[in-house]
Amino acid sequence: MADAHRDVDGASDAAGSSPAEAPGQSSPQQPVPVGGPLAPLRGGGRGWTLLFVATGWLFMNGFRVVLPVLLPGIKADFHISNAEAGVALTVLWLLYAALQFPAGLAADRTGERRLLVASTVLAAASFGAFYVAPAYAWFLFACALFGFGAGLYGTPRDMLLTRTYPRAVNTAFGITFAVGSVGAAGLPFVATAVANRFGWRVAIAALLPLLLLVGLGLWWAVPRRPPGAETADRLPVVETVRQSVAALAEPRVALAGAIMLIYVFTYQGLSSFLPTYLVEVKGLEAGPVALLFGLLFVFGAAVNPVAGHLADRFGERETVLGLIGLATVTLAVLPVLHDRIALYLLVPLLGVRIAIGPILSAFIVRELPAPVQGTGWGFLRTGFFALGATASTVIGLFADAGRFDAGFLLLAGLTGLTAILWLRVPRSRADAGVEA
Repeated sequence: MADAHRDVDGASDAAGSSPAEAPGQSSPQQPVPVGGPLAPLRGGGRGWTLLFVATGWLFMNGFRVVLPVLLPGIKADFHISNAEAGVALTVLWLLYAALQFPAGLAADRTGERRLLVASTVLAAASFGAFYVAPAYAWFLFACALFGFGAGLYGTPRDMLLTRTYPRAVNTAFGITFAVGSVGAAGLPFVATAVANRFGWRVAIAALLPLLLLVGLGLWWAVPRRPPGAETADRLPVVETVRQSVAALAEPRVALAGAIMLIYVFTYQGLSSFLPTYLVEVKGLEAGPVALLFGLLFVFGAAVNPVAGHLADRFGERETVLGLIGLATVTLAVLPVLHDRIALYLLVPLLGVRIAIGPILSAFIVRELPAPVQGTGWGFLRTGFFALGATASTVIGLFADAGRFDAGFLLLAGLTGLTAILWLRVPRSRADAGVEA
């Protein structure tokens, strides 16, 4: 019975392999069928697949915020400096970025199911490593292990969502990223409460059995590829690289990739220093700032599925333009606001930019040819996160120079620039069909 459930993949592929959705072409924006926006996400086990994929992302995304929150206790335990703590986080992020490309390459050859399960097992193992870490060197190893495990998750996740939900891909991405935002908003508060009572090690170790349960759920729910599909999709490495380079050079992919890079850069710059900015420049207390920062992710979680549904129903072009406009305005207004009530209202609204990423991700993945979809997308994700990580340094330099406001205005200007680039993305026949 379980095998029958997991092998519904053949039906999913059949639904997603019509002539209009041939590799390298944009799948048409289809009207949402009767039954509401969630109807294309259910049936044939697809609802369970989305549930476990999204829950896995809740823990992966949430822990990336949990670890910085627990750093004060970790520093005291290991007697390390801020610089040494920063090195540990850098190791985590660099491995996370580096694994995107090999994860995509492996998923093209072995399927997404194995990669997603391996990701959860390795991440869970890292929680155990954190718990038993006797010294700073072991703590570094645990950070590296989590970065390795989490790095295997993102690219296969996006490939699976694109392949499994061809009629509502933006909605599926929106829901998954919304659940991840809930993790980023909620897990730090839960972990802090547990750490205050039992210590930071227990706060991390408590996540281990939960993530292993998610791994079991992924093994059961994620469909296997139809027999022979993995062999058929496998290309020689040289041919894989050649087709990937050709696909990434296509104007629609290249421009959307540039937009995604700027998006990741501006998001990283904002999220890295917003709490510090609100305390040091706006004069808010640390307690309310922590709450506002959490509400930013909550608001992003609420907007994500709505934006995804709008993109599926009315088209990505108009939806993304609207989101970019709101993201630009809210960030540009931040430096000129000083009233506390106004800031309390504005800061959560900054989370609207979180909804841009899922739609852009779905767009790019869908544009890549099926045989190199994971390889191409993994390569782009490695570049996004590696280059986007420099935003923290850039905004930090602005802050040290006493130009914090100018740094955030730079991020607002870059966000507005993406609207111009998005308008230059060539329209496809699918876009025209939505507007007709």
